[in-house]
Amino acid sequence: MSNHVNFDSEKFTNFFNEFPIPEISPIISDKLIIKLKEISKSHSKINIIFENIELSWLDPKDNRLGVTIFSDDFNELTRKKRLRLPFGKIKIKLHPILIDDEKLYDHTLVHELLHASGIIEHSDEHHRLTNEIAPSPSFSESSVLRYLQAVMISTTEVLSWDCSECGYIWTRNTLIKPKKCPKCDLLLE
Repeated sequence: MSNHVNFDSEKFTNFFNEFPIPEISPIISDKLIIKLKEISKSHSKINIIFENIELSWLDPKDNRLGVTIFSDDFNELTRKKRLRLPFGKIKIKLHPILIDDEKLYDHTLVHELLHASGIIEHSDEHHRLTNEIAPSPSFSESSVLRYLQAVMISTTEVLSWDCSECGYIWTRNTLIKPKKCPKCDLLLE
């Protein structure tokens, strides 16, 4: 068996549909605003004009956690970026699933805010700055990540693994097949 994860993407996407859109709009916490302003002093690429940003929720059917939408077209964005001009109005939409997961909410929001600041590409710098400002939560810290992992596993064809050497069978709780049997410690095929 390979380590490749085959899952039913339609079934996975359907799990997102169940989340209601919250009545309150998403917000940028004062804590994040302070961190972003502080880090922008030492990073010339970060220039966020908070007044130009509109936050809202994504449709629950959307399978993204967040998205940044610019009012300008690509050519105008490139020109403004080159000339260090502020971008126009920017919409950031977050998935409603994030409402009760503060760390993943902050991480996703910072990811999108850095796009809004002009770091449009998913570069090493974008990743590093996102994790510096709002570190990605671990599975133990994020109910959403644990939920998504469980949903993903439940949409695969393989719900358990067995060792051909000792016959031990265990319930799948990871996306990638383990390299060794947890009972006899022998390499798995």
